[in-house]
Formats: sequence, structure tokens, C-alpha cells
Amino acid sequence: MWPRHRWIAAFPQHRDHLESLPDLLAREDVRGASRCAAEGGVATEQAILAVMPWGYGNVGYGPWRTGRILHNAVATSRLAEVAATLASEGAVVAYQLLANSHRLRGLGPAFGTKYLFFCPQLSSDRPALILDRLVASWIRDYSDLDVNEVLWSTRTYQRYLEQMWAWAEVLDVSPDVLEERIFVDEARELGNQWAPETNP
Repeated sequence: MWPRHRWIAAFPQHRDHLESLPDLLAREDVRGASRCAAEGGVATEQAILAVMPWGYGNVGYGPWRTGRILHNAVATSRLAEVAATLASEGAVVAYQLLANSHRLRGLGPAFGTKYLFFCPQLSSDRPALILDRLVASWIRDYSDLDVNEVLWSTRTYQRYLEQMWAWAEVLDVSPDVLEERIFVDEARELGNQWAPETNP
């Protein structure tokens, strides 16, 4: 469970939104909350305020770190433009925007790609996918692809996506399902808070 009270204390203006989210945030809950991310204003802030609690889980400093991002006067407009670019031009172009002209202090690639993942996509066959520490570790262990999830690199992210899209096609699964299975496998190996109690 995520510490709802901490998020409400940090973002009291979004109390109703935060109270509307379930105790156990699933991917479909976050995707639903992010469906209007490109609209800007409150809709964009509600999107990021579903993505971040999901990503941080029970980690207590999540609200503080998210506050550092959103207290930037241009944060909401930049995130909205990135979401609109994702819907119209695809994952790589949106990532490139977020990595360069629309970069926000405090938002690194791991959570940046989480935001992209949950926003409406141009293509379900070529979607944005999460590239965080767990996924990157699994990729390094089980493939020849060397990915760094800490540094913003459009070239690295594009190579990662192309590899995942290709594997998904061979395995006849959707790319997001493949990413989730990789994440769960690594979480189970590490035994952290994101490891499910039962096999998917």
C-alpha cells in the first residue's frame, strides 16, 4: 500500500483525486488516471500524481521528490506537451523531448518512462515502456543489450524499445506485458516490495 496520508499532506489541493485512488494501485488504475495527461493543468497533475505513488510504493520520500518536480512553474505544461507528443508522434520522440528541452529537475529516466508508459499512446504495438532499475538489471543479465537507466539517452531508450518490441513479437505477447513480466521476475529475485506473492 502507498502512504496516502503523506501524499495528501504534500498535495492538499489534490486531496479528492488522491482519495479516489485505490489502496493497492494497479497498472490499470494509473492508466485510467493518466488518460487526460495531455490536457494540461489539473488533468496533467492528476496523471503524475497517480504515476508517482504507484512507482514509489511505500517509499516515504516519494511525495517530497514529486513536490520538487511539480513546484517548477513549467512542470505541468512540459508534462502535458510530452503526453501530447507521445500520442501524436510516438515513444521515442516523446522521450527525446522529456530528455532534452522539456527535462525537469528531479525527474529521471526511470520515473520519466513510467509517466510515458501510462499516458495514452500513439501505437499499442510500439508503445513507450518503463526502463527502471529492475528492468535494466534484468536486460543486462539476460541479453547483450547494455542499458543505463540513470542517464537520459534517446539512443539507449530507442535500442531498448526496439529490442522489447522485437521480443514481444516473437513471443506473441504485447510489449507492456513483456515489460511487466521482466519487472516481476527481477522483483521476485530481489525480494523487494514489488515482488508479487504469487506467480503471474
